[in-house]
Amino acid sequence: MIDFQKEMSDVAAPFQEIAEHAGNAPIAPAHGIAAIALSMAMKYHDIATVKDGAMYQQYKLEGRNMREINIDTVFETAIQIELHLLGSSDRIAKVIVESLEIQVSENEAAT
Repeated sequence: MIDFQKEMSDVAAPFQEIAEHAGNAPIAPAHGIAAIALSMAMKYHDIATVKDGAMYQQYKLEGRNMREINIDTVFETAIQIELHLLGSSDRIAKVIVESLEIQVSENEAAT
């Protein structure tokens, strides 16, 4: 069974020192989204890393495609996640507007 509290504390550990210095300083939404995206990208690539030597050898024998993870790969992933997060409000607004348009057209057709 996964211990989510431990998992969350492991993810938050690197940010404790920053939190101590920053205190309650306001953060711009764009910086917050960028930080979340970078954190998610780091976690994603950490999960995709084979840490066990025996498992690495097994993957190598099976001919699985394994590639090096460089810092630019992590940042590219973070940029993609950030763009997705920044575009979410536009996608939500589009769904709402389309729903309203459908409702208005149905009401016009009924009258």
